[in-house]
Order: sequence, then structure tokens, then C-alpha cells
Amino acid sequence: MSYLAALEDEVRDVVARAAGSAAPELTYTLYRRYRDTGNRHDYEHPYFERRGRLVAAGAAALFDARKNEAGAVGEDILSVLADELWRVCDEYTWALPAHAYNARDDDMRRCVDLFAAETAQTVAELIARFGTQLPDEVVMRCREELLDRVFIPFADDQRPMAFEAMTNNWLAVVAGGVGMAALAFFPDDAKRLAMILKRAHKSLRRYLDQFPDDGGCSEGVDYWVYGFGYFAYFAEAWRERGGPDLLLDKKVREIAAFPARMAFDDGRFPSFSDGSETAVIPTGLMSRLVERLGVPVPFLAAVPSFASDFCHRWPHIARTIEWTSERVLGRRTEPGAVFLPDLAWLVDRGGPAEFAAKGGHNDEFHNHLDVGQFILRAGGETLLADLGAGEYTAEYFGPERYKDVHTAAEGHSIPLIDGRGQRPGREYAAKVERYADTGQGAILTLDLTSAYDVPGLTALGRRFTWQRHGSLVVVDRVTTERAMPVEELYISRIRPAIEADRVVWEGEKARCVLSWQTPVVMTPEWETVETIGHRGEVESIFRLRLRCTVEAGTTRLESAFTVERKAR
Repeated sequence: MSYLAALEDEVRDVVARAAGSAAPELTYTLYRRYRDTGNRHDYEHPYFERRGRLVAAGAAALFDARKNEAGAVGEDILSVLADELWRVCDEYTWALPAHAYNARDDDMRRCVDLFAAETAQTVAELIARFGTQLPDEVVMRCREELLDRVFIPFADDQRPMAFEAMTNNWLAVVAGGVGMAALAFFPDDAKRLAMILKRAHKSLRRYLDQFPDDGGCSEGVDYWVYGFGYFAYFAEAWRERGGPDLLLDKKVREIAAFPARMAFDDGRFPSFSDGSETAVIPTGLMSRLVERLGVPVPFLAAVPSFASDFCHRWPHIARTIEWTSERVLGRRTEPGAVFLPDLAWLVDRGGPAEFAAKGGHNDEFHNHLDVGQFILRAGGETLLADLGAGEYTAEYFGPERYKDVHTAAEGHSIPLIDGRGQRPGREYAAKVERYADTGQGAILTLDLTSAYDVPGLTALGRRFTWQRHGSLVVVDRVTTERAMPVEELYISRIRPAIEADRVVWEGEKARCVLSWQTPVVMTPEWETVETIGHRGEVESIFRLRLRCTVEAGTTRLESAFTVERKAR
């Protein structure tokens, strides 16, 4: 199939390189670095490269098998696949050092975290599919490791696992990964398989329960792909083995529609929480959801590349090869505004300019202090941005989380009141007062008072009035008992230029112009913030501050943005 050709070429290139090179080592020095310094990257980079070699060999084997009636795989592919399976069996642990808190009795060998579950599913499916063509010693060793590391801890030890107390993507990935592994591994052991499926099903029900009725995923589209993807892959695997049809649920359909509802016209997404604009939707997953549930499709230009998933998760690529339908490629989402009332996310796309905003609360999964945050785009370029995820370190998921610019209030386009940003906690929340689709845009009014803890602040409201042709007016009404400083923050990856009575962000494809109308003097200043992005890349972020002082009473602060594409 032509739409899979580029992916096939890519995985075969990876396999060819793996055949002639040594895999990176997972040394003790790298393993202990997270504990010593909080650094995750140094261990995880070679870990994921090793998974990439294994998954590429498996994908190449799938391509071979699909071309041959007997399902035969080339000897060169089988040789690499056998070596990579053997190499994974050599690893001290399949879990990551950052997830050691999941280990029972400090036993990292039998620690069933996200990546141990992913590895188990990868290994189990590969030996189930290609075991008759692999050396017996390799298959036997894989079976022994799967039993000892994952299946016995999951089935035979009924003490609670750490992930089972969570309410986010962990539930679906661990339970779904182990469940799929068991379905592939235990065709004849009905008792142990039943124990695993029962435990997995309980976690998957809990996973679905945490979604609101509108199907919104507060973790963002990346984590929708991760958690809901593993849920859907497991649901289909179980159904095909005669189990219940977990997709036939009203809430599941709402969740499945989330990416298309939140997608911009070019297939990018709001990067709220620890998301990213460039979240990759596996075309196999989307094809199956369309086939089974008839959900809308975000714009998918092509089958994702092998490199697009730096963690190299087997079910994404395997189901993409097996399930992708050309019908999901190149379809544009419906233009217009979409608002999810429970999640309180708004996206308007398909016009000359695009807009997104959020309410919510400050104890969401992968939370940022971002109630009232918004994004402006035009011409496929983001002018006012949400930074999305920062580099994952021990500090990022610890008490220091909100000192990182990606998560901090000062890393978002929201007000600071009396020098204070928003506070973490579910009680620090927005209340949606009004949403209206005007036909040419949208109006969203939020009460942000509860998101702040500022003595003397009695009310704070924010109203977005958006017109799709490229006009946004943001009105903040600040009510205080005393005079205090207020700053309107605006975040971009584009350097702003301050002119006499306006600020301009001049991008390559579009521009954004800010002017203001207020009863008080507003002083614009901007600064550069150097930070580390999610993949470890150095980034320069530009933060504009509009400073003023409000007197006691109510002050109306109006910021007007004009967004336009540049002529080609």
C-alpha cells in the first residue's frame, strides 16, 4: 500500500543499521543518575533506542509476513529480531528508574510500570506472531522473563499496585499493556488469563470513569493517544478473543471524538497541560475508531513516521500497519467553534485565524497553572503560545513543579494580581459564566476569582470575544479593596516588538498586533526566558508584561489582538 511505503522504508533502514551496530548499553551509572540528580534523559534515551531497534525489527517482520502467503519473514529480519529480544531479556529491569516507587519490596526486576507493561506487550505479541520462525531458545527465554517479571506479579500477587490508585493514563497503559500481553501469551492457560483480565478490566473501568461526560482529556491530546490508545487496542484484542465489546459505550464514543473536536485546521492541537501542538495520532488507531464508532477525524496528512514516537511503542506501529485505512488521510475537520463544557476547552478553527482557550481548575492531570490561558494562530503558525510540556525530571513531578516556566503561572497568558499568580489545587478554578457560538466566532466568559489567593482581590473576570477573521478582544475586570499592581502576561516563541502604542509579534507566516484600552496607564515590557523543552532542547521564550496599577473598585482592562496571515 503506497501510504505505508515511507514507513516501511524507514523501519527497514533502522533494522539494517541495527544489524551492523551495537545497541547502546544501560549501565549502572546511567541507571542511578535519576536518583542522584533527577535527570531522566540520560538513561531513557538509550532505553528507548533499544526499544526502537526491537520495534523496527517487529514492524519489518510484519511487512514481510503481509507480503508472503505463508507469513514467512526474511532471515535478515529474524536475525535482528532474535538479537533484540534476547537483549531486552538481559535488562536489569523493564521499568524506568523514575518509576521505582511502583516496585513492590524494592524489587525493580518485577516492577510493573508503564514501560514494563509496554515491553511485556511488545515481547509477548512478537513471540506469538513470529515464534515459530525464531530460535526456540529465544522464545523460551522470552516466555520465562514475561512470567517472572510481569505475569506472576500481576496475576498471583494480589497486593495493590501503585498505578491502581491513579486516575489517569497509567490505568489504561499498564492494564491494557499487560492485558494485551496476556491475551497473546496465554492461549491455553484460561485460569491465569482470567485473573489478569479481571484485574485489567477493573483498572480500565476506573480509567473511563475519570473522563467527564464531554469526553475531554485534561492531559491533552498526546496523553489521549497514550492512555485511550492502549484502552482501544486492548478492547479490540479482547473482543477478538470473544470478550466483551468495551467500545460500545456512549462515553467511549465521546472520548474517541476528542482529537477531532480539539484539532486546528492543519492537524495541530492546543498544547494545554503537558501536551504538544504536534501530537501524533496513529492512523491505525484513528481508522479503527472511525470504522467501529464513526467518530470525526482530525486532519492527518500522512501515516506517522517511525521516528514520530520517540518511545517506540509497539501497538501504535503494529496497528498502523494492520489497521490504517486511506480514508482517514487528508480529511479536514469541520470549521467553526467547538466547546467542551465539562473540560472548559474552546477551539475555533478553519478561518483565516484560529483560537483556543481554557477554563478548568489547577489540579488537572499534568496540571499547569493556566486557568484562563489562550492561544492564537494563523497561517499554520502559533503567535501566542501555550508552551506545553517541559523536560521531565524529578523536580518537574515534585514540589518544585511550578517553578518551571512551562507549568508556572508566569509561563501562561494570564493576569498576575499584586505580583501573584494562580495557586495549585482543585479549588483554584474557573467558573464558566457564558459560552456562545456567534457563527463567526465565539464568546467565552470566565470567572477567575477562585484561581487566585490575593488579599484584597474580590473579583476577577475574563471575557474572550473572538472573530474568526482574526480579531480577539480580551477584557479582564478586576475588583479590589485596595490599590494593587496588575500585570497582563502574554507568552510567545516569537520576539515581540514594542511600538508607540502597540506590540507586534512578527512571524514568518503571520503577525499579531496587540493594542489596549484602559483607564489606567499600561507599560509594556518584554523579557527572554531560556528553558528546556520536553525533548531536552534549549528554547527561548518571550514573555510580554503589560504593567499597571489599579485603584480600589472595579477596573476594566481591554487587550485587542489583530491576527493576520502574510501574503504568500
